[in-house]
Amino acid sequence: MASISNYMSSPVITVDILDSVEQAVSLMERNCIGGLPVLEDGKLCGIITSRDARHAHMNRIIADAMSKNPVFIYASTSLWDAINLMERKKVERLPVLERGELVGIVTKKNLLAEAGKHEDTLTGLKRAPYLRYMAENILRQEKDLTVIFFDINGFGKINKKYGHVRGDICLKIIGRLLAERTENGAYFSGRYAGDEFLAVTAEDTERSTEWAVKIINEVAVLTKEFGVPINIVAGVARGLRDDTGIEPYGTTAVDNLINKASLASTISKEKGIHVTCV
Repeated sequence: MASISNYMSSPVITVDILDSVEQAVSLMERNCIGGLPVLEDGKLCGIITSRDARHAHMNRIIADAMSKNPVFIYASTSLWDAINLMERKKVERLPVLERGELVGIVTKKNLLAEAGKHEDTLTGLKRAPYLRYMAENILRQEKDLTVIFFDINGFGKINKKYGHVRGDICLKIIGRLLAERTENGAYFSGRYAGDEFLAVTAEDTERSTEWAVKIINEVAVLTKEFGVPINIVAGVARGLRDDTGIEPYGTTAVDNLINKASLASTISKEKGIHVTCV
């Protein structure tokens, strides 16, 4: 999982609770930053931003101008959990703690830039790290997890026959369908790699299979209309939270299900059927 420890700025520029507002403003201007964590006896106790400073007298101490009880995260927090927290709390920066000590700081601008790297530029879908995060999140909510692995039949031959540009357009068609067919947020889809796509959901095997067949049929119709007929197959793997034999929402459990779904899609190819469930 992409944790904040990979993206935080460290060491952190800080101020003491008894420093003046003027000192804080000078530090922010000198370092071109919009906010500073405030420490008291070495511990995080607040945060002062340029907006806070504008509403305070320069000779006042920071304790009079800072925002108390600052929102913070831990170094092990995931990239997407941090972004969600920022949006929920409407803050632009978060101090990062580890064992109660301030170890870094992250800004919303930087995290959104990092999150953008996990989007597939061709299809606009999320990539594998985000899908693993969503899968773990489903398990964290004490729900069972279903993984659907889509694969294109003979995509290499299609590229050779119709050209890579038209092949890429077909990938975009699949991506658009997966992005649109979320069933009110029940399915989270992305591009796994190459001509492989992945979806994760808490829906049961029967509903997930019906959803996968719907996607497969729509892809066949739309790509045929485009003039580059494509057939995709799927493998569906369902993991009961209490039957994994390992930690309930660890990466190993998710990777095992992805692997099972991938192997099931291979069986679908070999048997010439739409979906194989395991």
